[in-house]
Amino acid sequence: MELLSKEEINQVIKQLGFAKALKWSFNNFSDSLIGYLGEHLKLTVDVESGSSKIELKFFVKCVPRFDVYLAEYLKETTFFKKEYAMLNSLFKLFREGSQKWRPTLLLAKENLLIFEDVTQLGYKMPNNRDAFTFDQVQACVETIARFHAKSYIYEEKKSEELGRPYRIWEEYSDYLKEPPKGQKWRDAGRNAVIDFLKVYSKHKNDPTFSANVEVAITQLYERALCLMKPHPNYRNVVVHRDLWTNNIFFKNDGGKYHALIVDFQTVLYSSPMMDLSSFIYFNTTRKFRDTYLQDVINLYRCALTKELKDCDIDVDEIIDRDSLEQCYKESIDFGISQAAIILPITVMDANMREKLFADPKTASRINEVSRSAEFIEVVKVDEMYFKRVTELFDEIVERYVYGNAS
Repeated sequence: MELLSKEEINQVIKQLGFAKALKWSFNNFSDSLIGYLGEHLKLTVDVESGSSKIELKFFVKCVPRFDVYLAEYLKETTFFKKEYAMLNSLFKLFREGSQKWRPTLLLAKENLLIFEDVTQLGYKMPNNRDAFTFDQVQACVETIARFHAKSYIYEEKKSEELGRPYRIWEEYSDYLKEPPKGQKWRDAGRNAVIDFLKVYSKHKNDPTFSANVEVAITQLYERALCLMKPHPNYRNVVVHRDLWTNNIFFKNDGGKYHALIVDFQTVLYSSPMMDLSSFIYFNTTRKFRDTYLQDVINLYRCALTKELKDCDIDVDEIIDRDSLEQCYKESIDFGISQAAIILPITVMDANMREKLFADPKTASRINEVSRSAEFIEVVKVDEMYFKRVTELFDEIVERYVYGNAS
C-alpha cells in the first residue's frame, strides 16, 4: 500500500510554489530511533524549477507499518489520534504570532503527517545525553511560553465572541486527557524508580530506606496523576508534557539560539508550569536548577507577557507573578516524577535504547510490565548514565523521603 498518492504529493509541493512532482522516494529519517511512538521517514521529491531540477525534502511521521505491536499500542493509547487532532484542528485556530514555535504542517492524514524538514533550515536535535546550557534553556523556555500563549489568546478571543468564558477543554477534552492505557507505562516507570533506588541510592543503607522509599514514591506518583488534569485554581493551557531532547530542535544563529518543539502525542490540558517543571527536570542538572530556577521562571513570564501584550491581553489577568511561582512549586511533583520515568530512557546510549525498543516483545514488557532490570544493568556499563539518573533519583529521595531538599 502506497503511503501517499500522486495527488497528495502534489498537494504538498504546491504549498511551496511548485506545480508537479517528477518523482519521489521515502527513506528512514535516521539510522537510530528518533522516538519510539511512530515511524519517521524522509520524503524526497524532485521538482522542476525553471530549467533545472531540484530536490525538496520533508519529514514524515506515520503509524508504524511493520511493527504490529507499536501500531496497536498507538491505537490503544490514542497518542497518534491526539496529535492529529491538535495539528489538524486546534492548532490551526491558534494565532501564529511573530516567531515560529513548531515546524510547519503540510499534510495531515489520520495515519500520517508531513512537515517541513527543519534540518534543511539549520535546526538540529540536541544530543540526548547532554544537559542543556543556559542559552539553550532560555530558547526553549521562550518557545514554551509562546506555545502556552496560544491557548490563552484563543480562549480570550473565543470568550469575547461568545460573550461568556470559553475554555479549550469544552471542545477538545477527549484529546487532552491521559488515556487509561498510559497508566501501565507510568506504573512500570514508578516501580523502576523504586527498584533502582534500592540498589544504587546513596541512602540505601538506611535501615528504614526500603520501606520509606516505596511509600513516598508511590504517594508522589499518585499526586502527580492528579496534576495531569485541568487545575481548579489556575488558567490551564494545552501542555506538551514531553519536552526532552528528541522533541526539541535548536538553531544557533550567531550565538543566539532559537527552539522549535515537535511531537504533540501526549498533550494535556492543565497548568502551564507542568511543562516548565518537567522540561527543567528532563534537561538540566541539579546544580543548574538550584542556580537558575528564578531566572527561568522570569524568562517564561517575560516571554508570555510579550506574546499576550501583542494581543492586548494583560498577563496579570491570566496569572500574576506570585501565582506563577506557586503554580511552579505545585507542579514539581509532576515534573520530577515525570523526569524520573523519562530520563532513564532518554539519556541511555542511542544504540542501547534502539536495541531495547526495536524488539516488540521487549518493548511491550518495558512499556507495560517492568523496565527495572534494564535500568539497573545499564548503570554497570555507563558511568554518565549512572551520574545523571542517580542525581535525579536522589533528589527525589531527599525531597520526598527525608524532606530536606530545597
